[in-house]
Amino acid sequence: MDEFIRRKNIELFRAKLKRERDPELRAMLEELLKEYEALPLGGGGCSPIAA
Repeated sequence: MDEFIRRKNIELFRAKLKRERDPELRAMLEELLKEYEALPLGGGGCSPIAA
């Protein structure tokens, strides 16, 4: 489920970035998009249930 949410967030950030005209909000959306795209696939191996 986490991967699904990650992909949806990336899609939403890209769509919002296309429509946004405010330079400050565009910069913030670009940063968020970069962070989400940089996240490792599969959650990074740190499961909260692992303990």
